[in-house]
Amino acid sequence: MTTLAHDDPSGTNGTTLRSYEARTDAYIGGTSHVVAGPSKDWIDAALDGLSPASAILELGSAFGRDAAYIASRGFAVECTDAVPSFVSHLQERGFRARLLNVLTDQVEGAYDLILANAVLLHFTRQEFASVLGRLIRAAKPGGRIAFSLKRGHGESWSNDKLGAPRYFCYWEPDDLRPILDACGFAHWNIEEAQTGRAHAAWLYVIATPP
Repeated sequence: MTTLAHDDPSGTNGTTLRSYEARTDAYIGGTSHVVAGPSKDWIDAALDGLSPASAILELGSAFGRDAAYIASRGFAVECTDAVPSFVSHLQERGFRARLLNVLTDQVEGAYDLILANAVLLHFTRQEFASVLGRLIRAAKPGGRIAFSLKRGHGESWSNDKLGAPRYFCYWEPDDLRPILDACGFAHWNIEEAQTGRAHAAWLYVIATPP
């Protein structure tokens, strides 16, 4: 992917969050409301073996699609998002939800599973490593951190889907392994998948802290 020029004095994530805030309805209307395919398989694997009493935190819950699926599996999930309009939407739907920006806020608590579907791909490589460091400190020993990324090279800005700019960073498995190792994860699994999304190539990761 080619890096596109974009003036963003508040940082790439600031622009991306403002786009989601301004175009929340476009995102909800343009995103599948069904959990299926590789994404479903990945969530199922992340939940496998957890008890119903497990503490689960979701980052970037958006309109609650994945949270609703997790709840249908018999688990309670704490929803969060860095976009106020998404948090309001989640609360109106009856989800337990709060505002959380993992770039600027502390992640309080000790979780058996922290899940972030198509969230960490909006961070630069430096931000990504910093966030993983925060998340590993918020996970219980032997807990799990599950996240998905768009597969590819480089970074780009895109107006697709929202009609407003969003920043994306693309990853290959060989890019991830040294970062996961440096963050101190005990082990991890990286699944490569072709999906029906507009960007078809994805990476689905489940990493376990010591």
